[in-house]
Amino acid sequence: MQGHQIRGCDGAPRLLLQTLASGPHGPLAALRVLQSLPGPFPWRSLTEMLCMEEPILDGPAGKLTLKPTLLLLPLLVQRNLFSFLSFAMPHVPTPCLRLLAGAVSGVGDSSDPWLLALSRQLLTETEMQTPTPSTLVTESLQILCRGLCWPGRRDTRLGWCTPSPTHTTLLRKRKLASEGETLPLAEGGPHVKRVCTEGLGIDSPSVGTLLEELKEGTEGEEGAREELPEHLKVYIPRLKELLQGDLDSESWDESSQADLQGLCESCDPVQLQSLFFMLGVSQLPPQSLLQLCSRLNALSPDLSYAHSVALANSLFLEQVLSLSSPAPRPLLAALSLFCMKYARSACCALIGPLLHGAETGSAHTDFLCRMVSECLQSEQLSLVFSPVLEVPCCEGSITVLHTLLERQAVPSRSEFNLLLLSLCHSVENFSKSVKFSKLLLTIMTRNQHLVLPSHFGPLINAVNSNETFLKKSLQGALKKMQKNIA
Repeated sequence: MQGHQIRGCDGAPRLLLQTLASGPHGPLAALRVLQSLPGPFPWRSLTEMLCMEEPILDGPAGKLTLKPTLLLLPLLVQRNLFSFLSFAMPHVPTPCLRLLAGAVSGVGDSSDPWLLALSRQLLTETEMQTPTPSTLVTESLQILCRGLCWPGRRDTRLGWCTPSPTHTTLLRKRKLASEGETLPLAEGGPHVKRVCTEGLGIDSPSVGTLLEELKEGTEGEEGAREELPEHLKVYIPRLKELLQGDLDSESWDESSQADLQGLCESCDPVQLQSLFFMLGVSQLPPQSLLQLCSRLNALSPDLSYAHSVALANSLFLEQVLSLSSPAPRPLLAALSLFCMKYARSACCALIGPLLHGAETGSAHTDFLCRMVSECLQSEQLSLVFSPVLEVPCCEGSITVLHTLLERQAVPSRSEFNLLLLSLCHSVENFSKSVKFSKLLLTIMTRNQHLVLPSHFGPLINAVNSNETFLKKSLQGALKKMQKNIA
């Protein structure tokens, strides 16, 4: 990004501004960056830097005047910042929001009209203060939090949140590696500092590269694990024989179930995935896969989140990625059985890889739509939003989201904000897409309760850019929604 350089801007604030300068999708990418940072974001530091006044020569006469640093940034960055703030309001301290909005509205008519309107809207919305929790509520929350943790430990009693030994070891190594480093913004973390040393420019690293830097370590350490230890290899011959036979026959007895139980208890998630690969479960016919899922569901206690994700990858991902035609019924039945206990794991393991590059009508999109329609219970549908929204907007994700909303799934406030931001920043690419138009129409008719006045600007732009036969219907729905919310 060519233009003004902010003095002292480093770490997480620089990463956020680089992301906002990346183009029309900057606000959406910035929200993902905010959710991916390894620590709390230093809003106060960023606000102070952007609101600091600097002397410049303004106007044709070159009059010396003071302006906030925020208004010296390229217009694209300014607009993207306020679009981002309107969607990220729950994560930003109210005083910081008011200071940033005031820096723009205080300039008056000399500021960009669109930016001025956004800042005034932001000031209006921040006037509604969140009530302070009562002492009783605070004490109740503290008791609940203590109840979710084992004495003397920081991991929760919820199995799917408990960190694996590999993850704990990694965190310890990263902590030791970072000792002795001095950061100007401690909240940003050592990885943020490392990836944000370059100037704020157009040819700065892509957002994806920066996020990979932030998350480095886990995949590399797990991938370096060598072959299975001998005490795990003893399970392979017996289980391989059973998997190649008839899983529904009497050959699968109590000792076989005990072998499967012992295997899952003895392996960490990476070992479990490696062992199932060696057993060739990805090559099982769908009917045998169905029987295996039945055996896995009979295990007690339930598998941890990390183990069930490893199983979802082993059992389903390769099979589904190889589909070139609609999935056979037994494969969907097996997934339905797996989702009875491990729906969250299935969504996280399958949705992202299948949506990359998926088009409307493809076998992968068809599978995900049938997964939403046939494999998940109504109370599990909300698990689909997050992994779908992590993928850049494409025909496949639009189709899956439309199927999801047709089943009356209700996103959370943050998921809805992210959904709307993603769609409204993709209008140019999907202005002629009927599926995209139907999704917008569904949002404006069935999810009005989640729409805020700050959403009207992006929605108006999306409707005005529409070039399908549904444009009049979209305009009517938008007017009705504005009337109801006003």
